[in-house]
Amino acid sequence: MSTFAAKQFRGQTYTFEHLQPRRLDAELSPTPGELVIVPVTVQFGCHCFTEAFDKMTHSDEHRYVHLNELRAFDEERFQCSLKLPDIIDSMLGGKVYWSTESYTYVAQITLPTQEGALDYSLFFALTRNSDAVRPALNMFVKSAYLKGLAAPPNAESWRFRALIGLKSGVFEKKKKPKPRPKANKKK
Repeated sequence: MSTFAAKQFRGQTYTFEHLQPRRLDAELSPTPGELVIVPVTVQFGCHCFTEAFDKMTHSDEHRYVHLNELRAFDEERFQCSLKLPDIIDSMLGGKVYWSTESYTYVAQITLPTQEGALDYSLFFALTRNSDAVRPALNMFVKSAYLKGLAAPPNAESWRFRALIGLKSGVFEKKKKPKPRPKANKKK
């Protein structure tokens, strides 16, 4: 999924080695003194460096086709995507939010710039690796671009490390306590 063809754009060649599949090892402690390492295979989608193609605003030079999907190459998204490997490596302590969209989860990162800071959102899915003998996950970063937090208001959230523990089965999901029945009041 992450083998992308090079792109010629405005006299420059853009390549995508930084978006090759990678492995993130999440160190988890399900009980005091216990250490479990959950490998997370991370793959990236072309939406990390492209946007929707609009023939009214994009020229043929913008065209980028991946897996039969026509997109428009975006230099700003490409420049931000260069930071994705480091962002993924540093996400374990960060917060992620549930989303109702097809990507399932959203994370917001602050990218420092010379002018200040910019909000950068990652949209991703996190699923169990059914081929693995031990707990392991697959993470597919469908898209990433400059945008404020895209999670719905009051969205459920987790520390990314905790979500990995829950999705992999290393951590048990805490059951919510059942509401206590209301006592009958005598009149």
